[in-house]
Amino acid sequence: MPGPVSSILTGTTASTASLQLRHAILSNDVPLVERLLKAYPHLVHNPDYNDKSNTSLHLAAKAGYTELVELLISEGHDQSPEVTDYIYSSAGNNLGVSVNTDGQTALHLAASSLRVDTVELLCTEFPNTIDRPDHRGRTPLLLAAGAQALVTTKVVRGRRNTLQSNEDVGVVEALLRHGANVRARDHQGDTCLHQACAWGNLKTARVLVQAGADPLASNNAGWKPDAYSLSVQADVYFRNLVAEVEKRKAEDMQRRREGRRTNTGGGGQVRLVREPVELEYEPEPLSDADTPVQSRTKFSKTESTNEQSRDRQFEAGGLNISTGGGRLLSAHAWK
Repeated sequence: MPGPVSSILTGTTASTASLQLRHAILSNDVPLVERLLKAYPHLVHNPDYNDKSNTSLHLAAKAGYTELVELLISEGHDQSPEVTDYIYSSAGNNLGVSVNTDGQTALHLAASSLRVDTVELLCTEFPNTIDRPDHRGRTPLLLAAGAQALVTTKVVRGRRNTLQSNEDVGVVEALLRHGANVRARDHQGDTCLHQACAWGNLKTARVLVQAGADPLASNNAGWKPDAYSLSVQADVYFRNLVAEVEKRKAEDMQRRREGRRTNTGGGGQVRLVREPVELEYEPEPLSDADTPVQSRTKFSKTESTNEQSRDRQFEAGGLNISTGGGRLLSAHAWK
């Protein structure tokens, strides 16, 4: 006796199979999709001309059905550049990747829908789409930066509560790991930070700035990202974020400069680092009448004579280094 899947396929024509395939994908019905593709392998792409020519891969990626995405790729979706370009591009320049009428690939839709696992898979399978712009110049990262988490509604004891999920930065981080250009711009000159600020995605803004996004970049209208902040609090947060990043940059630059001075040899400057050293002798204890200032200059006649003698030895060697403080350091203490 045939099962339910077999019953569905009984008497199915190619036109109805095309519609059934779309419904099966949207329902995440993996067994039915497998059966339909086995019976009608030419329908693997199956563009819907009533829906921006979205293909099977577009539908599965947008919904975040990673298992279906894997299945479609294994069945040959976007695996034949010549066929894909012939079907989906009059210019034959799609590089073997199907795009819809907005110029968007499956990765664009997965990124704008914040489907982390699907984005990871598509970045691995189709790395040439990571920085690919759509017809408005938007890369997957630009879309992800301005994407909003889904709003879910739950009914509790007859009351409807709308729950906004926390801001998701997983997709942005995944795209950055795969080398997405954090300074990409769309046709309006907007950057990822413009998108993040405009939609109130403050966590995303932090991730982007830490990845190297320019917080002072202006778009074609001359506006910087902070001009699109949704609230005063968001504007203050972003400005503090920029100040924090600039402070860290200045500290890093200072450390690099100090490192170069430390490594300078020959007649360059000598940088002395305070650290425990072995003394050849200890100065005599000071009396209670001595002040801290006096303690640095008060020596016995013998100690003063010894120090002057050693200072002359250093000067004779061209070092011009004074031990100071009545303390004579052994030669091996100078590094």
